Amino acid sequence: MKWSDEANEIMAELLRELPAPSRPLVQEAAELRAETLTEEAAEDEVSMETAVQAFVESTPADLRQRLKHTLTYHGIDPEDYATAFSSE
Repeated sequence: MKWSDEANEIMAELLRELPAPSRPLVQEAAELRAETLTEEAAEDEVSMETAVQAFVESTPADLRQRLKHTLTYHGIDPEDYATAFSSE
């Protein structure tokens, strides 16, 4: 599946915020989730918004807080993803 440039960029930035041992599992889970969400929405490209939602949902709850700073730094309001941050 095709990913937008913005989706690839934010995924890389968010991965850098996680401890190195967590990155491969979170990356794999987030990519799968993003592509599933994109297919369910009948879209043909993973958007930045979908990538962020999938990444947050795929990150263990105890590591999610550190992602909020990165989102804010990139001009993304973490509150837009409150549901993803509160998911288990």
